[in-house]
Amino acid sequence: DVVSEKTGYPADMLNMGMELEADLGIDSIKRVEILSAMQDEVPELPEVDTAVMAELVTLGQIVDYMDSQIDGSSVQSDSAPIDLAKTNGSSANGSSADSSSASTNGLGRYITESVASAPSGEQMLGLGDGKIVVTDDGGSVGSTLVDMLQAGGITAELVDEVPASGYCGAILLGGLRDVTTEDEAIAVNREAFAAARSVAGSVVSGGVFVTVADDARPFGSWNAGLTGLARTAAIEWPTTTIKAINVESQGRDARAIASAIATELLAGGPELEVGLAADGPRTVLQSTLVTVESGSMPLGKDDVIVVSGGGRGVTASTMIELAKESGATFALFGRSVLQDEPEAAKTATDDAALKRALLDAAVAAGEKVSPADLGREVARILANREILATIAAIEQHGGRAIYLSVDITDTDAVTSALAGIRSELGPITGIVHGAGVLADKLIAEKTDAQFDRVFNTKVEGLRTLLAATADDALKLLLFFSSVAARTGNNGQSDYAMANEILNKVAVAERARRGDGVVVKSLGWGPWAGGMVSPALKSHFESMGVTLIPLAEGARMLVDEIASPQTDQVELVLGGGVLAESDSSGRSPERAQGVRA
Repeated sequence: DVVSEKTGYPADMLNMGMELEADLGIDSIKRVEILSAMQDEVPELPEVDTAVMAELVTLGQIVDYMDSQIDGSSVQSDSAPIDLAKTNGSSANGSSADSSSASTNGLGRYITESVASAPSGEQMLGLGDGKIVVTDDGGSVGSTLVDMLQAGGITAELVDEVPASGYCGAILLGGLRDVTTEDEAIAVNREAFAAARSVAGSVVSGGVFVTVADDARPFGSWNAGLTGLARTAAIEWPTTTIKAINVESQGRDARAIASAIATELLAGGPELEVGLAADGPRTVLQSTLVTVESGSMPLGKDDVIVVSGGGRGVTASTMIELAKESGATFALFGRSVLQDEPEAAKTATDDAALKRALLDAAVAAGEKVSPADLGREVARILANREILATIAAIEQHGGRAIYLSVDITDTDAVTSALAGIRSELGPITGIVHGAGVLADKLIAEKTDAQFDRVFNTKVEGLRTLLAATADDALKLLLFFSSVAARTGNNGQSDYAMANEILNKVAVAERARRGDGVVVKSLGWGPWAGGMVSPALKSHFESMGVTLIPLAEGARMLVDEIASPQTDQVELVLGGGVLAESDSSGRSPERAQGVRA
C-alpha cells in the first residue's frame, strides 16, 4: 500500500518479486519516502540499517528485512544517516557552518577563495601504513616522488595504473600529465575514477588516497574533476585519509614539483585540499558569504539563448523568470520527444491517475503492460506536459520559446540544431547549460556506464555547446553546477567531478573572453521543488538546510546575470552554509553532513 501510494502504481499491479529500481523505478529519493512512510505506519519498526536497505533489490526482500527488524532477529550495524537525494541539477551541501552568517531569507551566496595556510609539520595520517603506489605522470615527477618518499621512510612504488590489491594507498599524478587536447585531459578523470574504484575495493581501512593536478596547465580545467573525486572519497571512505593537491608545475623541473608534493605529504598537515604555488604561500580554500550587487540586465528582446535541459524542472523555472526580465528568445534543448498523448490519458491530471487510466485502457484492450513500461509512458506524458507548460509560461511573460529534442553530447545534432536556430531566430548570444542526470552509487559500486551517463551529460555536453558556438558573439555563458562539486557527495563522485569541471572551465572561459561576456557557474543547493517531497523537505529542514524556493532561486539567477560582480565566476547558492574542511577526510562532520 505504501509503495502504491508513493509511486502511483495500482496496488493490484504489484508483487513481492518486483525489483525496486528495474521494475518500479524507485530511486534513492523514493526509498527515503517509502521508509519514512513505513515508520509512520509501523511505529514499532526500529531504525533500519540504511547500508543494508540499499542492498535490497525486491519488495519481498524489503518486507523480510523489516520483519526481521521487528522480530529483533537482525543486529543493526553503525551506519551513516539516510542519504538524501538531489533535485534536478542541484544538490544539498555537506558541512554546516555558523548560521549567523546566513542571509535573512536563509539563502546564501558564497565565493571560493584561496587563503594562506602554513604547514603543520605533521605527516599525512595513514601514509606509513604500508606500500603506497604512485601513478606515472608521463615524465619523471613520479619516479622522483617515489625516491623522496622512500627517503622519508615510506614504502612507495611507481605504477602505470592502480592495481587491484597489495597496497594501502595511492597517489594519482595523472593531473600533471602533458596533454595536448581536451580529450586527453578529460580521459584523466576517467582514469582517476577507475583508480578510486580499485582503491575502494582494496584499501578497506586506513591508508591514503591523493590526487595531484595543476589547473593552470593547458587544458587543466578539463581534468579538474580529480578534486571533486577526492571530496567525495573523503565522505565515502571515513577511515581513509584523503588529500587533493593542486601544485604549480609550469616552469618548474620534475624535482621541484616532486619536492613540493613530498613536503606536503610528509609535513603538510591534515587539510583535505591544498594549493602549492611555485613562489607563493601554501593555500587552502575558503567559502566566503558575499551579497550580490544590483545591476542592469545585459540581455534584451533581440537576444537568443540556447538552454540545455531547459524544458523542464529547475532550469525551466529560472528561464521563465529570465524571460520576464529580458524578453529574450529561448531555444530549449532536452532529451524528451514531444508526442501526442493517448486518448486514455487526456482526462488524468497526475502520476497516479495516469497510471490507473493507462492500465485500465490496456486491460480493456486485452493487452499486458509491465510496471516499468507503464512508468516510462507516464513519465513521457508528464515530461511533454511540463515542456509545453514551460513554453507557454515563457511566452506569457514576454519572451519567445521553441523546444528541440537534441542529445547535447552529439556534436552533429547540436551543430545542426544551432544552424537552424540562427536561421530561424537570429544570432545566438547566450548559452545556459542546465542539463544533468544522476545515477547514485558508491565509488566501489558505480559502473563505467553509470559514470559515463552522468559525467558525459555535463562535460561532453559543455564541450559540444562551446565548440558549436565558438564563432558566436556571446553575451552570456551560464552553467548549472552543484554544491556537490564544492563539498563532494555520497554516491555522486561522477556528479561532483563533472560539476567541478564546469566550475573551472567557467573560470578559464572568463579569463579568455574578458569583461564582454557574463560567465557564471552556479553551484546550487537543494531546491524546494522537483523531486524534494514533503518528507525530504522536513528532513532537510530538521538538519538546518533551507531549501531554495523556485521563485527565489529564479530571482537569484537573474540577479547574478545582472550583477556587476562579473569577476565572481564560481559560486555556491542556497540554504545552509558551508564550513571549511580542516580534516583529512576522516572527519565525522564531513561524513554526517546533509547531502543530496
